[in-house]
Amino acid sequence: MSLKPFPAATRVLIVEDSAVFRVPLRAALVAEGYTVVAVDSAEAAETVPEHEAVDVVLSDLGLPGMDGSALAARHPGVPFVLITGSPPDRALDAALPPWVTSRLVKPVDVPHLFAVLRAAVEAGGGTREERAVTGIDQ
Repeated sequence: MSLKPFPAATRVLIVEDSAVFRVPLRAALVAEGYTVVAVDSAEAAETVPEHEAVDVVLSDLGLPGMDGSALAARHPGVPFVLITGSPPDRALDAALPPWVTSRLVKPVDVPHLFAVLRAAVEAGGGTREERAVTGIDQ
């Protein structure tokens, strides 16, 4: 089975406080053709100028300060994928905003992550570039 190619213009914001996870995630996404901005906190994510142009946010759930769920709640309509070191929790998943398309448990399987990011962007109507061409964001 081959996966649908992903547009190189796809922009991902990684919000992960641990460099042990952030650095290899960024490297894997860049190697796959994504444009990536990586920060170490939700507060830093709020100050990244490129944040307005991202297609999907990949955020740790258990960030110090503002957590990934609170960050997602502040950005309705931006597809979010949350990652966590905690086991699955149905109550937590049910409480997440609908634009949080997935919650993955660390360590993340990178090929699965690529598929999850594709699905998140597609659920959000495509990349911002694609939505601009089709008029969805106007």
